[in-house]
Amino acid sequence: MRRLLFLILPQLLATGTCDTSLGPQQEGKHEGEMLSHWSYEDQNWGKDYPLCNGNAQSPINIDTGKATVDKELPSITFEGYNLKETEQLDLSNNGHTVQLSLPDSMSISRGFKQKYLASQLHFHWGSDTSPGAEHTVDGTQYAAEMHIVHFAAKYESLANAAQEADGLAVLAILFQVGAQDNKNYKHIFDKLQDAVEGATIKIPGFDINTLLPSQLYRFFRYNGSLTTPPCFQTVTWTVFNETVLISQVQLDKLKTSLKTGHRTLDSNFRQVQPLNRRIVFASFSSLTSSRRIVPKAGFSESDGTDNSANGIHFTLGDTLAVIFGTLFGCTALAFAIYVLKQKRQRSNAERGQKVIYKPAATMES
Repeated sequence: MRRLLFLILPQLLATGTCDTSLGPQQEGKHEGEMLSHWSYEDQNWGKDYPLCNGNAQSPINIDTGKATVDKELPSITFEGYNLKETEQLDLSNNGHTVQLSLPDSMSISRGFKQKYLASQLHFHWGSDTSPGAEHTVDGTQYAAEMHIVHFAAKYESLANAAQEADGLAVLAILFQVGAQDNKNYKHIFDKLQDAVEGATIKIPGFDINTLLPSQLYRFFRYNGSLTTPPCFQTVTWTVFNETVLISQVQLDKLKTSLKTGHRTLDSNFRQVQPLNRRIVFASFSSLTSSRRIVPKAGFSESDGTDNSANGIHFTLGDTLAVIFGTLFGCTALAFAIYVLKQKRQRSNAERGQKVIYKPAATMES
């Protein structure tokens, strides 16, 4: 089996396969035979790709109430993410998603026990009748999802790393719909209509940091797999807690601009897979089983993130701040009332000293 994977993996990578971490798979050959083609319409992939029946598959539903808090998880930092315009990036429609190539000069420099180099990013979305994020949070499926794929530097290439237990690190960003276009995504979304299947479009480099949420220190972490065949269980997933806002117009571009064959490319997400006793870690404390509120205010057009309390979880620190703030306010109000009452009593006493008492006349019997 391992020998077979070594034979077919280079062909899969060359055609932009293994969507979640390596790009969706096209048809190819191994040992004179045709690889089985897969689709999102029929997700019974285990018949042709046995690893897709594994016990550590992705995506999953993140139950925030059951997540294990690990505040020792370090914040994620990056190197080389601010690309120069002279750095040409390839945008392509490979029949399963739209994918943007990234140079391996980009890397995750902190947040893991080893260094991971960037490879590509791609998107998952729904249709006119359904959202299309792959990971769900407390059973909620968000509008769309972006994956930024990295491979362990020590394995020197994506192909080598894909089959190693610690080979891949994928960052997942969930999208919600905001009131305005997110200008940070215009580099990509404005080119979608030109992304003909099989063709490559050149895009000048830009600051990839601007695509990310602002709160990189709040995330969920678990071990899982690629979300497309061959479903290698070699991915360390980081799902950011804070969502990113895009406009309905931008979301519609994802849903309607891309074609595969004679149909519109949409609903390219895998169904949620069983957790199977895996542990989901959270880098922060959550007050409740965590509600995500659809953003209605605090949207910043400059960065496309929700800067209000909407769209994020309330932490224990936030709650304590509210409680102590309320207690302080009540105490201050009670003290002010007491002072005012004492002042009024003194004032009445002073006025009473100036009044000459005259007893009322009594009627004689």
